[in-house]
Amino acid sequence: QMTRHSGCSRGLDEVLVGLAVSGCSMDFVRYAGLVPGESVHLSKTDLRQLLDRVAAAGLMVRHSAGGTVANSLANYTHLSGEPAVLLGAIQNRIAPGDPAFSYVAQTPGALSLDYLSAIDGQTGIALTFITPDGERSFGVAPGVSGDYRTSSLPVDVIKNASVVVCSAYLLSDMDRPIASAAIELMDIANEAQIPVAFAMGTAGLVLKHKEMLTDLIRDKASIVAMNSSEASALTGETDPLLACEKVLDLADMAVVTQGSKGLYLAGYTDESVARPTKAAVRSKAIPEYNKWEYSRLVRKADCTGPMKIYSHTHPYRGGPGTLYNTSGAGDAALAAILHDLVSNSYHRSLVPSSYKHSNELPFFSYSSLSRNAQYGNRVAYEILITSSPRLNSPIGSDSESG
Repeated sequence: QMTRHSGCSRGLDEVLVGLAVSGCSMDFVRYAGLVPGESVHLSKTDLRQLLDRVAAAGLMVRHSAGGTVANSLANYTHLSGEPAVLLGAIQNRIAPGDPAFSYVAQTPGALSLDYLSAIDGQTGIALTFITPDGERSFGVAPGVSGDYRTSSLPVDVIKNASVVVCSAYLLSDMDRPIASAAIELMDIANEAQIPVAFAMGTAGLVLKHKEMLTDLIRDKASIVAMNSSEASALTGETDPLLACEKVLDLADMAVVTQGSKGLYLAGYTDESVARPTKAAVRSKAIPEYNKWEYSRLVRKADCTGPMKIYSHTHPYRGGPGTLYNTSGAGDAALAAILHDLVSNSYHRSLVPSSYKHSNELPFFSYSSLSRNAQYGNRVAYEILITSSPRLNSPIGSDSESG
């Protein structure tokens, strides 16, 4: 096993400044030319006209650093106390008041922006329209965010990672330079035997590129993170468990969020180290699906007797009484999973003789699948009760009232 830097994660993302628009009706969303629950591309003219409509309607707008990979990495640094590196493209001249200024100001110091590519132009903007029912509809004006080039990839920095993160959004238009850079990033990680975590985009994006994404995940990804709609678009299965089962034919681990119904995790363990759950054994679309959820994960290629294992946990405390925000909850759950996986790699490099590690059967996770599901749900809860897609305060004690 390769010894990595102390828990570092690297990720490539479209550098986007989020503009959250609250209080708008679904009629306004449709009038603005957006698709409820989906993401649409905005030209510079579209963006300008849309912002004029928002101003005329007197709607509240809040700037925030965004991006699904950047959110996961920022939350990872918050949870782990370890550094991460963000790759992407940002405008080369930034002044107070620019959306890009908000992006830099709101990015935690542990998430390094040192390797961003500075490009002449404007930083990407992602408008998120939030209707009273909690539905989110997106309009993205990419700016320079898609102009990140393969030549900008810091190969040595990537090879020193414990995990690499990217998303389907980067591949939405294969003619953009960032698409080629994303493929090359995954190839570098694969060659160096570094796990690749791949986050999905919207269900519409997945359906549009289903064949390409399926092949890419099979060839290059270790972990696939998505919500239940995206999982269904990828696999054709409407049941999250059955979708997880199909994803495991492509990758080593599936992370599927299902809104108010909680979080599903799936992965592999080896028959020789499988541990039965001490909780009640439950059956859904897969009989006794959680029977082995107390097992630690092992990548399929490292198993001599691979077993697919599953876990499901309902939202922490049943979910928040008041839902302030859904944007970023899945990214936060992925950050928790990454923290556990990287902790395993880090601990193995420090204490290789520990009973937690085996030369014959290298574990992928530090904790059991069930514990990871609980951790992911706990962290996602902190996002749901705030108005930010990123953690920015200590996570409260489980014993707290509320």
